[in-house]
Amino acid sequence: MTGHSIQNQTTPWRPRRIVRFAVATTLALPLAAYLLFLAMVAWWPYPARIQMPAPPATWIADRNGIPLAAFVARDGQWRMPLSLEQITPHLINAIVATEDARFFEHAGVNWYAAAAAGWQDLKSLSLKRGASTITMQLHRLREPLRRDWLGKLEQAVRAAQIERRASKDQILVEYLNRAPFGGNLVGAGAASWRYFDRPCRDLSLGQAALLAGLPKNPNHYRPDRFPQRAFARRTHVLNRMLTCGMIDPTQYAEANREPLDASWRPLPQMARGNASADGALPVLLTLSRHDPSGSITTTLDAALQRQTFSALREQLDLLAPSGVTAVAAVVLDNPTGECLAAVSLCADDRSIDLTRCARSTGSVIKPLIYAAAFEAGVCTPASILRDSPAAWPGYAPDNYDHSFRGSITAADALAESRNIPALHLLSRLGVERTAAICGAAGLRTLARTPQRYGLSLAIGGAEATPLEIAEAFATLARGGRYLSSRFVAQQQSANSSSSASRCITESACYETIAAISEPRRTAAISREAARLRVAWKTGTSSGHRDAWCAAITPTHTVVVWMGDPTGRGARSLVGAEAAAPVALRLAAAVHISAATWPSEATASHASFDPPPSLPLPQRRQLTILSPTEGSEIVYNRDLPATSERVLLRAIVTASPDNTFAQSPKLWWFIDTQPVGLTQDDSQLWWPPAIGPHELRVIDEQGHSAQIRFRVR
Repeated sequence: MTGHSIQNQTTPWRPRRIVRFAVATTLALPLAAYLLFLAMVAWWPYPARIQMPAPPATWIADRNGIPLAAFVARDGQWRMPLSLEQITPHLINAIVATEDARFFEHAGVNWYAAAAAGWQDLKSLSLKRGASTITMQLHRLREPLRRDWLGKLEQAVRAAQIERRASKDQILVEYLNRAPFGGNLVGAGAASWRYFDRPCRDLSLGQAALLAGLPKNPNHYRPDRFPQRAFARRTHVLNRMLTCGMIDPTQYAEANREPLDASWRPLPQMARGNASADGALPVLLTLSRHDPSGSITTTLDAALQRQTFSALREQLDLLAPSGVTAVAAVVLDNPTGECLAAVSLCADDRSIDLTRCARSTGSVIKPLIYAAAFEAGVCTPASILRDSPAAWPGYAPDNYDHSFRGSITAADALAESRNIPALHLLSRLGVERTAAICGAAGLRTLARTPQRYGLSLAIGGAEATPLEIAEAFATLARGGRYLSSRFVAQQQSANSSSSASRCITESACYETIAAISEPRRTAAISREAARLRVAWKTGTSSGHRDAWCAAITPTHTVVVWMGDPTGRGARSLVGAEAAAPVALRLAAAVHISAATWPSEATASHASFDPPPSLPLPQRRQLTILSPTEGSEIVYNRDLPATSERVLLRAIVTASPDNTFAQSPKLWWFIDTQPVGLTQDDSQLWWPPAIGPHELRVIDEQGHSAQIRFRVR
């Protein structure tokens, strides 16, 4: 009886224990799971590597925001990251309404939606319904995960971690910058531009709703390919916004009536009529490689860029039949050093940036040599220089036109680009000293190895890029103050006239400018440039491989180079004929008419004394005595070659009222090649070569005589 009583007394307690256990288990398991979740959130480190933003595409605009070019990111995707201020509120509301209506209420995981999705998935024993929040989707965009229970758990943990480290606005901005929008478009910035050709902040409500519907299945709803699907998806997004109270019925109706105007827009550099970007494309490619920011606002002016491109394109087409295949130009704003236009055109390679390619300078850098000479006191613009045949050890140069002027002022020698006077000045200054001054003014390529050039530095032996030439001439225009050129508007720069480094005195610069801005010389090419007193200098390299012109006004510098990247010569590549017309036209077009050169340059006080043999210009006559005009000389093949000689002899006579302080020197040339120097009526013997020849003799004042003869 006792045992029976005990059994009867304990039996009723078993159901209660089971119920209690079941209740405890039901409560404990979620609690344990939640505690485990919190522990994972706290102690499972978030992988820092996946937080790094993906490489952006490059969007380049001019100084006024006009698009010039866009280049895809390194991985082939179009990304244009936006800040919160650059995103229209319509798009933010549309994304929240469509993807995560309780985004601003949860801490990364919507537990109500997660429970409902979990129950539905449990019943079907598969993942049919998702409960991903925008934050969870953001983590999946950072690091794609497998789509199973473990993957969902990791998403939830990572979402909670993200919410602890970032604000809601930061999460939305990153999501919109990482979400796919069809094709290779990543982010709302790229999608706004590619589909609608406008910034994201300027999207209408209908356009924003269309974009908000794409991340769910971007290629399925892609509007340029499946407009009907995209339209239906846009309507769904607008319905969600109306339901969530983000728009009113009037806005809904207006947005729903908007046409579906999305299409795959061309790149700015490929857009019809965007000639400015075409000419600037190599320069813009250079900028994109050196600026990883993604969005670049340049200092270029699209209107001036287009004008420069058109002028150069016209000149290149004109000279193309003669073998000229490439042209480059740089336009600088003198006070700031900002580049307003940069054109690089090459028929054979459109990607090469010719504005940064070093080429033989010809005579275009002579103004820097004269400015250095004026500063050093070697001469003044009024000093008399010798333009007579001269030779240095192993070097017997000539003028471009093979003639000599004799006594000539330094200003005229520079304006007429006489080689011999420039070489005399350079030899007095010293090559390394001159190269250092040129380098400080902007000619960095030249300054690196001045010993390579020697005296040929003055007449084209050196190399420089069009951009360097522009910087150097802008230095002259600023009165000797150097500023590095700028292409990017966002760069914080100390570029201003007050902060520029001085490398040449102001008086030397303006004396140089006065010599190369004489209006009568300019008017032969451009009357408008002559009226504005544009200062300019041309250059033609040996073999007619490069034609240069640098033109400056008080406000702007224009440099034009023409040639062929491979170095092929062309007879039309003469600086004054090929490059000067377009450079002067552009300089006159960009000049601000109110700006003028200083009225009077401070004169230098030193002088370059004329040689003792030339106290005053002498009136004299030069006559060749041997051989005579039209004579034929028979070459005797029976004699040794070393025994055959032809006598070269000339006589100098003066008017009765003039005498010579000493016998003049005579320089002899056969077929433009120097063959010797005579003085005091000495004789010169020349070993003959069979064929017709031209004999020329020149004295110290540039008087000359010439005859033709033949050896047979």
